[in-house]
Amino acid sequence: MISTEDKLILALPKGRVFEECLPLIQDSKFQLLDDPSATRKILLDTATPEVKVLLIRGWDVPTYVTFGAAHVGIVGKDILLEKSSEEFIELEDLHIGKCRISLAGKKEIIEGRTRLKVATKYPNTAKRFLESLAIQAEIVYLHGSQEIAPLMGLCEAIIDLVDSGKTLKENGLEEIKVIREISSRMIVNKAALKTKNVLIKEIRSTLIS
Repeated sequence: MISTEDKLILALPKGRVFEECLPLIQDSKFQLLDDPSATRKILLDTATPEVKVLLIRGWDVPTYVTFGAAHVGIVGKDILLEKSSEEFIELEDLHIGKCRISLAGKKEIIEGRTRLKVATKYPNTAKRFLESLAIQAEIVYLHGSQEIAPLMGLCEAIIDLVDSGKTLKENGLEEIKVIREISSRMIVNKAALKTKNVLIKEIRSTLIS
């Protein structure tokens, strides 16, 4: 087992958000000493020996922070909405990783409906949103390729992240309603906010500068 007892662990999500975070930390005291593209390591060293970066799936970040395996995390608001039952403090909107979570399908699909079959990886968000429209959601859980699901007869609509909307159009879908604008947030373990407050403040200042 790796001993991280005296370290501060910053959990970053793989992919687009990590790429946007990297320039923020690379000119700071928390710059990575390991090259993520040239190593299989998941726990990366930084220029500050007391701080390590944990590179994991975005969906796992809140869990690591909740249980104290990581002290600070960066994660999309879309995931936080689904993980609202887990315990962490949302400290800062970093205004990176911007997109939106939307209902998409045929434009008239929700008119006069009391029930809708939706493919999504956001079941809690989907249920809450459709309930606000007095529509009962029948959820088909898919973690990817939602755009093709209506065409294949798996569902009537999808709820997913949208950036440019190009993928929707290529699969014959329209963005019907924007449910929420999304950006990446800095979250922190409740206990760590007291025990590692100085380093957390420094990381926060680095990420919002």
